[in-house]
Amino acid sequence: MRLLPIVPIVCLLLAGCGNEPAPAASKAPPPGASAAPGAPPASAGDADHGAHVALGHLTLAGHELDVLRMGDVVPGKESAFEIGLVKGPAGSELGKLNVYLWVEDQGSTQASAPSKGTVENGRLHFHVTPRADTKPFRVIVRLRADGGIDERGGLPLDGHGHEHGASPHEGVVAAFKGPDGAVAGHLELKLHDDKGDLELWLAKDAKISEPLGLPLDAVVRVTFIDVKGKVVDLRVRNADKNEDEDGKPNVRDGKTSYFIFPGTTGQDAAWLKGPTFQSLVTVTFAVDGKTFTSEEFPLVPHTHADGSTHK
Repeated sequence: MRLLPIVPIVCLLLAGCGNEPAPAASKAPPPGASAAPGAPPASAGDADHGAHVALGHLTLAGHELDVLRMGDVVPGKESAFEIGLVKGPAGSELGKLNVYLWVEDQGSTQASAPSKGTVENGRLHFHVTPRADTKPFRVIVRLRADGGIDERGGLPLDGHGHEHGASPHEGVVAAFKGPDGAVAGHLELKLHDDKGDLELWLAKDAKISEPLGLPLDAVVRVTFIDVKGKVVDLRVRNADKNEDEDGKPNVRDGKTSYFIFPGTTGQDAAWLKGPTFQSLVTVTFAVDGKTFTSEEFPLVPHTHADGSTHK
């Protein structure tokens, strides 16, 4: 019997092994987003959304939350946000929080459907799509919990951490509607953290550049939804010039667009003091027998970080 050479057979076997495909090279991770301080490392999914921008902190029902915007918020396109739990009541767990998020325009009109947060990498993750015909200005976060707890707060999308600077007097701008339900104008409401006093301007436009005059004896009512429905009435400072706190007169043809609280009423405003105050509010007033009402909007104080005060 003739034996086959061993060497050729071995070579054939080695050649067969050499034809096996090499292991695939591991793919490099996509470029990560530039993370905000304290934010977790960006995952591949995060990178698709864009750079992390820290919008600031909100305290809702005793839970301090940090809010991140992931990439730009573009009308008609899906946007992403993340929320982390900085601290909260004993036993608080992020996964047990019932948190919703949406965006709205500068006039406090909702610009997207709400999104409920889901836990991803230890943080709540949200996706919202602003309507194509809107101009998103702020993000609203809502926390609901047992016992009737239902609190909301807002932060501007520009990352400044407060709603000031985009309005003429560093207050919060909101739209108000007439009896027919149509937007009739805009208001700017400013809360000073050092004294707890309020200033309010009424205007025909969102830039608060066209004053809307009311009689000098008019009363503007602010209802604080998150302070057991507390109500305060704003009136003119005086019937002469009705100066604002910068000394600018606000009486034109016997009417005014400027109102304050507490003014000379002697009412206690201590409950409004402090940089951490926040509440959803509505504003109402009447002109010629017609009632005008603002939509709910979050009121946060203008802070005097340098310790300065005003008259």
